[in-house]
Amino acid sequence: MRKVVLAILGVLLLGMAVPQAGAVSLRTSGVSPTTIMMLTYFYYRNYNALLPEFNATYQKAVELGVDNTTLSRAIELYTNATTFMERATEVSAGGNILASLGSYRVMILVRNAYFTLRDAYEVLTTAIQNATVENVTRS
Repeated sequence: MRKVVLAILGVLLLGMAVPQAGAVSLRTSGVSPTTIMMLTYFYYRNYNALLPEFNATYQKAVELGVDNTTLSRAIELYTNATTFMERATEVSAGGNILASLGSYRVMILVRNAYFTLRDAYEVLTTAIQNATVENVTRS
């Protein structure tokens, strides 16, 4: 259900980002400030929602004995994601991302943070699935 809602939201946001036919725009990017604000908030919210899931998944991966190479890769991606968020905080007004939702620079950094954290989470979930399959196969 969550994926369906996110897909619908993504389509709506994309529709807002594409200039209307026949409209004359002075903006070079073609993206309205409102769209930048919505996207920044979307990525910020999803990043913060994924953090506890990542931490729980990491603990589960450790308990299942996932190899250190995979765990190191996940931590490397997690560290990169937190670095992106720190940089977004640095360039935002007063160090508050929510106060800078309309900033294109902040949106790019928050987006990179979310996608990098999502990649780390996917590394762990794939490793857990593989470890579970191996344990079932051995039994």
